[in-house]
Amino acid sequence: MALITSNKLRAAIAGLLLLTAGCATKQPSAPAPVAPVAPPQPPQSVVVLMPDPGGKPSSITLTNSAGSQTLTQPYQALRVARADTAPAPPITMERADVQRVFGAALDTLPKPEVAFTLHFSENSDVLLPESQALLPAIMSAIRERRSTAISVIGHTDTTADPQFNYRLGVRRADGVAKLFLAQGLNESNLFVESHGDADLLVKTGRDVANAQNRRVEVIVR
Repeated sequence: MALITSNKLRAAIAGLLLLTAGCATKQPSAPAPVAPVAPPQPPQSVVVLMPDPGGKPSSITLTNSAGSQTLTQPYQALRVARADTAPAPPITMERADVQRVFGAALDTLPKPEVAFTLHFSENSDVLLPESQALLPAIMSAIRERRSTAISVIGHTDTTADPQFNYRLGVRRADGVAKLFLAQGLNESNLFVESHGDADLLVKTGRDVANAQNRRVEVIVR
């Protein structure tokens, strides 16, 4: 039997300890903490007041069972979480944010109508020179919009009786429509009518001459 010296015994024990340590089962590391998941936010309705195409003042009031809010300025907005929750106070949105949120819907809207006013001398159905000069701009608007709905509405002041004024309004509107037809406009796209003295731009009594009321309105949609 071979003898093992103390030095050899210590070396053998050390080797055995290293072997035992290498074969030991590794303990799993602690899992990383998981951040809490925020609960999903309920969908909200957003209402924005857009500018009036004609620059006129406008407003909108949103009301539900819990309250109401009114928007009076362009680009004011409010949010509503539920039908039983009062609308939030109005805020003002930046135009870029409105375009980002609602751009797809805005792009599908038709262009707003544009209106032109042509004027006449008293008891005349001939356009004044400055109104004659507006005809190219009207035709340009019609072609740009590819409009198929152009209203031509004749008006008068109150210097004659209503029956005469109605007929004068017809002559004025018909005369303007003929100018458009001469430019190649399709007659089926024109809607010609007369309001005579029934729709005064400037409210006056009877037998009052007024240059603003002697007009034809052209509305391009």
